[in-house]
Amino acid sequence: MLIVKLLLSILVIYLIGFAALKYVLPDVRRHILGKLALSFGLGTGVISLVMVLMFHARIEVDRTNLFLFFAPVLIGFFYAEGKLKLRRNMSQADIHFFTPFLPKDINLLEIFLIVIIVVSVGLVSFQALFKPMFTYDAMSIWALKAKIFFKEQTIFTDDFYNPDRLHYHPKYPLLIPLVENWIYHCLGSVNDKLVKIIFPLFYISLISMFYTTQRRFFSRQYSLIFTALLATIPAFVRSDKGGAAFSGNADIPLAFFYTTGVIYLFCWMKERKREDLFVSAVFSGLAIFTKNEGLGLFAITVFCLSLFIFFNSKKGIVRQNITSFSAYIIIPMLIALPWLILSMGMPIFVEEENYSGYLNLGTIIGNVSRIPVILSSFFLELMDIRRWNIFWVLFGVAVIGSFKFILKSSVKYIFLILILDFCLFVLVYIITPWDLKELIPCSMTRLVIQITPIAVFITSLQISMILDYRNGRF
Repeated sequence: MLIVKLLLSILVIYLIGFAALKYVLPDVRRHILGKLALSFGLGTGVISLVMVLMFHARIEVDRTNLFLFFAPVLIGFFYAEGKLKLRRNMSQADIHFFTPFLPKDINLLEIFLIVIIVVSVGLVSFQALFKPMFTYDAMSIWALKAKIFFKEQTIFTDDFYNPDRLHYHPKYPLLIPLVENWIYHCLGSVNDKLVKIIFPLFYISLISMFYTTQRRFFSRQYSLIFTALLATIPAFVRSDKGGAAFSGNADIPLAFFYTTGVIYLFCWMKERKREDLFVSAVFSGLAIFTKNEGLGLFAITVFCLSLFIFFNSKKGIVRQNITSFSAYIIIPMLIALPWLILSMGMPIFVEEENYSGYLNLGTIIGNVSRIPVILSSFFLELMDIRRWNIFWVLFGVAVIGSFKFILKSSVKYIFLILILDFCLFVLVYIITPWDLKELIPCSMTRLVIQITPIAVFITSLQISMILDYRNGRF
């Protein structure tokens, strides 16, 4: 019975996300895998944001109130959608477009790549569902908050507002604990194994979104090669540093939201489709709501977008660019605002990581001697084939081989995003009050995980430019 409840809880997440996607972008045709990925991300975002709004309204977050909110919305949506489809009398061609079966012209290499991806998904799912919570952060930061919400049905408790209680970063963003809380409510009890199903689903959504956006630019075989490369990175599927997809930590979810935001922003730069910018903005906002790093990563994205708009504001599109830039800032802030207002009302905990307070010239100058240690640690991390295979070596070769092409294309903007992401991580290590010898081994892999999918995407673009040049198409 628990398994049935679990499957229903996940199904509702997808349905809520699908409804949100259809409400906002009703006429956009998408690959079935891309639709599922975006639906899962939007579903988790909508559920967690509704819970935060319920906190604000002092409404108990229990199963009854959640059902009373979401049931009419879903019933109304699917009733309207059913009537619309009847009116349209959907053609056989439309039905075929949404059919997820393998195409008839698939070759052996493509089948092999699909098998590799499926095996990776199976491995992650097995480890997630058959291993209990085993990392400190998964238990003490994310799952503990979910249990508090399940028990208290509100955030206004001593567990969040009494500084003498157990320290577990109460000001951290709440998307993951609130989605776990959703699972607990659907199950009717706390279950530390079954709740971890959301993490392989974030991993599946990441690789599905990656593949479908690759298909916008490349052939099926080329897209599958790089999707398989992403799916099999050891740090994702079997990391010993706590950031893997099955660990219960928020690094893979953050990677999914942030990567979706950046890749869809690149799609907007290339094709100027309004829906791409909107998806990018929404998922950037959900990245902020997932981990603290999301806010810094979003600031970098905004900076690079401003550069793009500055250098690409030809006569006649200045107003359009200003509108797009404004929307890209406003939408994520509206998503993060309800939680930011709640967190500002919480007391300052003595051990809280107040990085904004450490970010000053005196601290940076005083800790500048850390830079060689930080840079050498990053180099050793990226060269560790046990966690990254030879991907970062491949990335370096691709950068060197196609750098002159990068400077002539829109790729330079997401390449700059990646470089600035690394600079952000270096800055965090410079200003942190923690001992680097203890902090780096337990955190560096997890930080790199958050931006690796973007690096894989850039690598696919770089190698494509090299191949086009050799074939005389560049």
